[in-house]
Amino acid sequence: MPEKKPLEWSPRAQRNIESIRDYIAVDNPVAAQSVLGEIRRVAESLRNFPMMGHAGERVGTRELVLSKYPYTLIYRLTPKKIGIVAVTHQSRKYLS
Repeated sequence: MPEKKPLEWSPRAQRNIESIRDYIAVDNPVAAQSVLGEIRRVAESLRNFPMMGHAGERVGTRELVLSKYPYTLIYRLTPKKIGIVAVTHQSRKYLS
């Protein structure tokens, strides 16, 4: 079995995660942790199945839609890593 590539979260993706947590935590801190846990779990699954997402709107990206919550992981595959570019709410348009 090929070696799993490491995940690397961009500063933008990290800010997205913090914003998601902060927004949800205002009303429900437990739910905020649940959503973040699911985002991290799905991102981690890319290490086993990096092609699981579909081709992204931006050249060179892929997008993985979460089934449990309305978020999409936008990522890039390189020979050495899986780079999480952004985490967006599905009702918003991704801007580069």
